[in-house]
Amino acid sequence: MDTIMKMTGLEHVKWQLLGIKAKIDTVQRQEVSIADDPLNIILRGNPGTGKTTIARLYAQFLTSVGILRSQEFVETTGSRLASDGVSGIKEIIQDMTYTGGGTLFIDEAYQLTDGYNFGGRQVLDFLLGELERNIGKIVFIFAGYNKEIERFYEHNPGLKSRIPFSIQFHDYTDIELRHILAQLILKRFAGRMKVEGGMYGLYTRIAVERLGMGRGGEGFGNARALHTMFVNICDRQAMRLTEERKLGSPDDFLLTKEDIIGPDPSKTAPQSTSWKKLDELIGLFEVKRSIRNLFSLIGENYRRELAGKQPIRTPLNRVFLGNPGTGKTTVAKLYGQILADIGLLSNGEVVLKTPADFIGSALGESERNTKAILASTVGKVLVIDEVGAHSQLIRWLNVLNICKGVFIIRR
Repeated sequence: MDTIMKMTGLEHVKWQLLGIKAKIDTVQRQEVSIADDPLNIILRGNPGTGKTTIARLYAQFLTSVGILRSQEFVETTGSRLASDGVSGIKEIIQDMTYTGGGTLFIDEAYQLTDGYNFGGRQVLDFLLGELERNIGKIVFIFAGYNKEIERFYEHNPGLKSRIPFSIQFHDYTDIELRHILAQLILKRFAGRMKVEGGMYGLYTRIAVERLGMGRGGEGFGNARALHTMFVNICDRQAMRLTEERKLGSPDDFLLTKEDIIGPDPSKTAPQSTSWKKLDELIGLFEVKRSIRNLFSLIGENYRRELAGKQPIRTPLNRVFLGNPGTGKTTVAKLYGQILADIGLLSNGEVVLKTPADFIGSALGESERNTKAILASTVGKVLVIDEVGAHSQLIRWLNVLNICKGVFIIRR
């Protein structure tokens, strides 16, 4: 529990876990048995908020205070259990029972009720009985996104009584993310790395604020996304140092402004190979003007960030209108690669779909198809072809707000 209390943020999580600790401490002083009280728990929140870490520490705490006899910690996922079926979960529980119990952590538990995993519901029905039978022997921890966990609960009203504790993991604030970034830098370089502008200065603030723009949406990456950002910072530093060593002996233990937030994109964007290819194409004057305007805007935003002002937000989604053979697919691919080159997308890959790929024949299938397509195109360019006068066009446009890539509608 002390380790949990020292973690950055997670104040709501800490408060709820202290409540569980208070209950256990009280009944142990009273010498009252809680053998019939379930301590199963659901952890709800976006990725990177520490759910898996807390699950492990919660299990260790229950072992340390004598609630669980075994330190066994088994980790699996809803999709894996659904795939293995009832026989698979039976085997897991039998093995754990044989070794004295322990903790079973089921990540992405909502996958048990997903429409594609027909065996998942059978597994969950079986688990309902096991939750009751194994009180005091096995603690079950379930984890997942907020909305999906709600549907998980809807499978059977008995789940809430058998899993009495539900803990919400809020997204990290910018201040908390900056503290985590500082910890990453200190830990990786053993305190030797200097940071231009200071560890909590302007440039680290800009980097974290950019990351934080995705906060509030489902799937915001939190500490996991921050770690990816930190790796990118180190990669930029390595590239810079490699070039500078050709001329002298640069400081290996300095993170510069450009390492942290990248160079001014308005200066580097015109050097994009994909932009040069597009600029060489005949015609397409409106397309080229639109991209030049985008270059100007990202340069302005870079300067606004350095001045401590909010950047101007602009959608990157586009509607391409034109007859067949006018280059819409070619331009879409180049557009995606340009966005990747200037750092607005993590992946310049173009994925081509039609409205038929979204629409299903069964109830709820269209929603599942849409979510699956969006999940597979995070950081990419999704081209929806042959839209024409399709009646679902407005629906696709409304979906853009939750997409983490770029949509291009072709008509």
